[in-house]
Amino acid sequence: MTVKKRISRVVGLTADIVKTAETASSEREPALATSQAEIARLWSRDYGHALRGNLSRAEVREIVGAAKRKAWPRLNDAAVRLGSMREFAERASALGADFRVARMPWPSGLAVFGFYLGKDSGLEKRPLICLNGAHHPSAIATAFLHEVGHHVTAELFSTRNETVQLSRQTGYEAHLNYPRELAADVLVSLGVYPRNIAAKLFDATRDRRIPLPEVGGKSPSTVKAVLDTARRYSLDFDSLPAQKKFQYQAGLIHFTRLRQALLDEYGF
Repeated sequence: MTVKKRISRVVGLTADIVKTAETASSEREPALATSQAEIARLWSRDYGHALRGNLSRAEVREIVGAAKRKAWPRLNDAAVRLGSMREFAERASALGADFRVARMPWPSGLAVFGFYLGKDSGLEKRPLICLNGAHHPSAIATAFLHEVGHHVTAELFSTRNETVQLSRQTGYEAHLNYPRELAADVLVSLGVYPRNIAAKLFDATRDRRIPLPEVGGKSPSTVKAVLDTARRYSLDFDSLPAQKKFQYQAGLIHFTRLRQALLDEYGF
C-alpha cells in the first residue's frame, strides 16, 4: 500500500471512530452536573486503596520501565512540557504509530480528548493516536501522554479485537477500577509531577490528610498542588467555558491524587 493510500485510510478511520463515539454518546449538551458530581467523588475516593487493588508495586515498576525504555527516558525526572501538534506527530511516528488531529469544538465533541487504537483491534496495521485539537494545549499534552501510555504498555495489556481506548469528558473515577486506563494515568501523573516536584508537594510527614474546613476536609497539599499545576500550565479556570473548566478540574484532581498515592504507597 502506498503512503498516500495508507494516510487516506487512516483519515477515514479516524472520522468513522469519532462519528461512532459521538453517536453512541447520549450527551448532546454539556454534562456539567455529571462533571461536578465526579469532581466531588474524586476528592473523596481512597486513591491508595484503588491503586493497590489494581496495580501492584511490581506492575507499576514494569509499566514505568516500559515507558522509559520506549518513549520518555526522563519520565519521573523532568516534567512533561507542552508541545506542538507537529512535535506530537513526530513523536508518535518515532514510536511506530500514526497520528491524527480531529477538531471537535461542539459540546459532544469536547467530551472526547482523544483515543488510541492498537494494532490488535484488527482495523488497522499500525496503531493510531488521535487527539481533539479543540482543547487547551495543556489538556492536549496530557491526552497525548495518556494515549502514548496506552501504546507503550500495549504488550502488557493487549487483547485481540480490543475496543478503542477513548479519553472522555467524564470517567476518571472509572479508571480507578480499570488497570489498563490506570496504567496510562500513572504515566501522566509522573509526567506532570516528576519525583522532585512530588516530594516537595506531598510531604507525608507533614500532611496526613489534615482536615481544613474551608476546603471540605481535602488534603491541603493536594489542593495546593492542583492550583499550582493549573498556573504552571497556564490554566485559568475563571476564563474557561463551564464545560472545559469542570473537565480540566476533574483531570487535575485525578492525576494529582494518583500521583500522591504513587508516592505514599509505592515510593514512586
